[in-house]
Amino acid sequence: MEPESFFHVAVKTDDLDASEAFYRDHFDAEVVERGDAGDGQGATAVDHVALDVADKLVYLFDEAPYEAAGLVDSVPTGFLHFGYVVADVGAAHERLTAAGVGFVMEPTTFGDLKIAFLTAPSGVRIELIEHLR
Repeated sequence: MEPESFFHVAVKTDDLDASEAFYRDHFDAEVVERGDAGDGQGATAVDHVALDVADKLVYLFDEAPYEAAGLVDSVPTGFLHFGYVVADVGAAHERLTAAGVGFVMEPTTFGDLKIAFLTAPSGVRIELIEHLR
């Protein structure tokens, strides 16, 4: 599998407003997206803010998507995962599963994205992201 690009880093915070202000005030971040848990279900039932910092995105979540979907126990605040854009999440999932890679969350539609989460060695979570056209 060849990722097309590095997309984002995700952080779980217990105070979205304070975290957003920190990145805006100290890293010149610009808000590019907001999401409300009440607008989603399962993995999409999360409050989040996406910030453009330098040339990458930082996503701030109140819960990780895989946490909100009940696929893992509650995770602590701090680093959650990083994400790579791939051409086809389903194909990447099939190839990696066949190679013995474990997934935390199977391919799921998340707004205008198809996403899946896998676990790398040492418990690092990686998100695969496909932009739906």
